[in-house]
Amino acid sequence: MKSKKITAAVISCAVSAAMLSLTAFADEAAAQQQVSGWQLLGSLWPFAAALVLMYLLMFRPQQKREKQAQMMRDNVRVGDEVCTAGGLVGIVIKVNDDTVVLETGGERSKIRVKKWAIHENITQMEEAETAAKERKAKRAAGIATAAADDDSKKKKSDE
Repeated sequence: MKSKKITAAVISCAVSAAMLSLTAFADEAAAQQQVSGWQLLGSLWPFAAALVLMYLLMFRPQQKREKQAQMMRDNVRVGDEVCTAGGLVGIVIKVNDDTVVLETGGERSKIRVKKWAIHENITQMEEAETAAKERKAKRAAGIATAAADDDSKKKKSDE
């Protein structure tokens, strides 16, 4: 995330420096002429482009990550293993509107935490990984089956 902030800062500095150099080295005759609306609009397009680029590089991915995190927190179920922002790992035993009760450790300590403090749902992550492996295996088996079917069709047509 720091690299994206640095990239956006470098881009905005570069655009500002380009605009400053354009205005600093413009000759005096051009500066004294009246600026029409189209010329003003033409000189503002680099700023608009920089804003669009900054939105695409910084704000949109952040909003997408926040939306996914909120969906993950809303889909916490009893029995899920979760990790909080503070590093506590536990199993969900009760879900309320804005809090979750976790059972941690061998002594079965119960801790109530806010939903916003849940950093990751380990159970959902494991289920997603398992589903991805199954899809990959099915795809590989489907390709192998399709290749074997093609070979058998070719042999039948040769006979």
